[in-house]
Amino acid sequence: MIIQSSNRMTRSHHHFGDDSQGVITTMVLGNLTRLVPPVNMKGKYPNGLAAAMEEHPDITQADLARAIDTSPQQISRLVKGEREMTALWAEKLAPLLEVAPEVLVFPELRTFRAPLLSWVSAGRLAMQETVRKADIRKYIMLAGLPKGNWVVLEAQGDSMDRIAPDGAYICVNRHDQRLLNDKFYVFTRPDGESTFKRYRSGNPPRLQPYSTNPDHETIQMSGDLLVLGRVGRIINDLS
Repeated sequence: MIIQSSNRMTRSHHHFGDDSQGVITTMVLGNLTRLVPPVNMKGKYPNGLAAAMEEHPDITQADLARAIDTSPQQISRLVKGEREMTALWAEKLAPLLEVAPEVLVFPELRTFRAPLLSWVSAGRLAMQETVRKADIRKYIMLAGLPKGNWVVLEAQGDSMDRIAPDGAYICVNRHDQRLLNDKFYVFTRPDGESTFKRYRSGNPPRLQPYSTNPDHETIQMSGDLLVLGRVGRIINDLS
């Protein structure tokens, strides 16, 4: 049996960041202040909060208010565009809605940050709701990807080197966990072990390497596997 990991918000697991994270976000958003939101968006201060909440119908304005220790009225003003979505507001709200802060400030922006995690951190992430600050090595700027909850991992070894050589960056969408034949996913186990493989349906389903090294063998699925997400892009050259 394949278990799909949950990405829903709980009121007991929120990590809003420290001062250093605030500086990073302010710098990124500050460099984009010349962008002008589309004129057809509602409110004096249009932002992406309402759209982000539509992706999480189980999260109410009251839930967000409690989570960041503010009033429902403040959240309502942000949703309606009556209050400016500053970097500070975006940094607090983004982890709860599983989006990058830039998406809340500039909803039409197609470039966003995704956290680069270690494989150990990815394994832990399948068992928790949000990315922890301590697990983030740095941020990678991504563009042109569909909406989702994106994280980045660095390929290790040669088991998938036909598409992801050692050191390549793997962009994983945690919101896309539906298993499709011949697509690529990151799987994890409760003990924190993670692996990147091609999924092959059948009886039994299996995880297949995509390697130039014939020593790598296909792995049969087991009941303790969690689906972290589907791989949507591989970056081979960062120079």
